[in-house]
Amino acid sequence: MSQVIDIKPEDRLLVSRTDRLGDLVLALPFVESLKARYPECRVDVMASLYASPILENNDRIDGIVRVQNDQLITSRHYRKDLEQKVKKADYKAAVVLFPERHISRMLHHVGLRVRIGTAGRFHSVFYTHRLAHSRKANKKHEFEYNLDFLKYFSDGETVTCPVVYPSPRELNNARRILRNNRVESPFIVIHPGSGGSAEGWPTDRFIQLSAQLRKNGYEVVITGSVAEGEMMRRIASDLAIQVKEITAQTDLRTLAAVLSLASAVVANSTGPLHLAVAVGTKVVGLYPGKRIMSPVRWGPVGNGHRVIQPEVNQPGYDDGYCGGMGTITVGQVAQAAEAVFNDAIQ
Repeated sequence: MSQVIDIKPEDRLLVSRTDRLGDLVLALPFVESLKARYPECRVDVMASLYASPILENNDRIDGIVRVQNDQLITSRHYRKDLEQKVKKADYKAAVVLFPERHISRMLHHVGLRVRIGTAGRFHSVFYTHRLAHSRKANKKHEFEYNLDFLKYFSDGETVTCPVVYPSPRELNNARRILRNNRVESPFIVIHPGSGGSAEGWPTDRFIQLSAQLRKNGYEVVITGSVAEGEMMRRIASDLAIQVKEITAQTDLRTLAAVLSLASAVVANSTGPLHLAVAVGTKVVGLYPGKRIMSPVRWGPVGNGHRVIQPEVNQPGYDDGYCGGMGTITVGQVAQAAEAVFNDAIQ
């Protein structure tokens, strides 16, 4: 029997990816491929409330179902409301790229006709179609693992690069914030935070990197959350280093616009790194020396980027918690950032 699902032009399709920002960015090639293959169908995306803004202003996404993950777990009333919303939408098929058990069970409970997810998990029982692939071996990129789900759909265009689309208003807002903070173009963005998604380079190294790049004649601005900004300013004060920063001054859409205006971005393996790639900016990504966090699976998509990892045999390398991140030097990262920047402005 053919695995390809019979999709009619009037059908509605749902793609679910309700985890972190970077994961949602790397799901975009699948979403856009699905819409390209079924342009007359409605394609909606279910995403976390925090990450969902990156889906806006995308012509290949017809609707966004925003999920508060904490409420999904703790509130029966919230789950009931979400169930009613999904049931009313009358989707023909749902693809669960991130196999969250509450979402999977909900799609089964509302009687959605075709439910596609991964095999080999306890809640795989809730799916009508189970894709047998394991991501633990990290043999290819996360966006490629997502594209594996296209086997259930008709052949056609396959998108291989995630794209996020800042609006003219967001770009103007980003320029205003940069201007108010005396950031001149061209410039480099440093994003020290990791959000706990991967083991990161120490924050004090990012501060020292900013000083080194500025000493070498480069314009640098630091981005991040409220909490990250407070920690960064405290460390910068302790090191007696002055920094330009716009932490807590941007929402997610405006951050995307700022990243799109930069000539290079330096970041840990985290959502804003993938967001920078998706708005067309080349990056320097800092990755632990651990296979589970390998750039083979989680690296920046496309050419022209730089990835730095600890050298396994270097003195001080630890394959435990830190993954050797402390052995990456400021000089290494500065050299890579300058190279990416210089290539961008040529």
